[in-house]
Amino acid sequence: MKNILLIVTAVITLCSISCVNEQVSRAGDVKFKLGNEVLLSNIDKYKGSRIAVLTNQTGILSDGTHIIDALVEKGANVVKIFSPEHGIRGDENYAETDEKTGIPIVSLYNGKTKPSKSDLADVDLLIYDIQDVGARFYTYTSTLYYTIEAAAENNTHLIVCDRPMITNPEYTDGFMLESGFSSFVGLIPAPAAYGMTCGELAAYLNAEVFGKNAKLDVILMDAYTRKTDYTSLGLTWVKPSPSMFYPSTAYCYLANCFLEGTNISEGRGTDKPFEYFGAPWVSSAVLADELKTYGLEGVTFEPAVFTPSEKISAYPPKFFNKECNGIYINVTSRSKFRPVKCGIAILIALKKHCPEFKFNKDNFIDKLAGTDKLRKMVNSGSSLEEIESALSERLNAFNTVRSEYLLYK
Repeated sequence: MKNILLIVTAVITLCSISCVNEQVSRAGDVKFKLGNEVLLSNIDKYKGSRIAVLTNQTGILSDGTHIIDALVEKGANVVKIFSPEHGIRGDENYAETDEKTGIPIVSLYNGKTKPSKSDLADVDLLIYDIQDVGARFYTYTSTLYYTIEAAAENNTHLIVCDRPMITNPEYTDGFMLESGFSSFVGLIPAPAAYGMTCGELAAYLNAEVFGKNAKLDVILMDAYTRKTDYTSLGLTWVKPSPSMFYPSTAYCYLANCFLEGTNISEGRGTDKPFEYFGAPWVSSAVLADELKTYGLEGVTFEPAVFTPSEKISAYPPKFFNKECNGIYINVTSRSKFRPVKCGIAILIALKKHCPEFKFNKDNFIDKLAGTDKLRKMVNSGSSLEEIESALSERLNAFNTVRSEYLLYK
């Protein structure tokens, strides 16, 4: 069944999208290909189209070639580039023109988050190719949301090039986003860990939010399953955002990003952001001992001392150039690790053992959690089990719906 174009009709029925995979056969018969590589192998059919590409530094092929360069080399008519948070090269440089190709760039950050009608007036086809990390509060999910909305409103053909999940594709967890807590760090109606590739998420959003109104094609990866470990694929690692140093950073991001809504360092400015956390007044040993009592699988908690000394973004990290006592989160099993549960346990432990610990006055934690329930339950002394119980009903309902949009076994 090699070298044929397969439209996955079962998924079309469920999602009203086309999921295109040029090589479909039994596991082991096909070499892994990213969605963008599958698209490029059939790009001739789009050569008459005026193409815009929404991408950044992660939009690369397996060999490291950027999708913009590959499209131009193949003669595609790329008329525009859209860039998400952190810019087209991930360096906070929001240039208006791509230096290499001369193609104009429209930023979808810093005031403008959605392609406008005029932006899409000269566009026939919009290609999305961005590596995310499977977290609702990672702003690329919000950019995808707005892109689908714009495509639906302007009758623009949207192609999403699917990419592998860095975190466990089977894992979902966290509170669902509640009405009144939407923001650019929490826009999609999903839990913090939603367990879908960007293509699956696009299918879900198009159907569940936008009534299947966008003309959406998802270009499937070849030889990818839900059991595929990202690190086994041998892909060139490019930081999806300035502090996402390694795949291991992404594993812990779903745990420690909640700390951005507190007075605790989440490790930004160190060599292990989101894997370290702490503060000058934390007792590492006490905190490590407490966290061990929760029986969390796939992780160990190791006392650590670190100093946030690198200013990676426009803002200095918490406790800049100050020595912090804290914890190194050592993920020992990606399949067993439950980062959101771990993050909740960390908040509970900090509240219990650190009198100085507090949530920020702006309650930014509520935007990250998608609700004020997490903050209020931690402050009231609720147990980990009680918080898990509080989120479970809506999480289970989401999982039922989510199963309809999974494109890989």
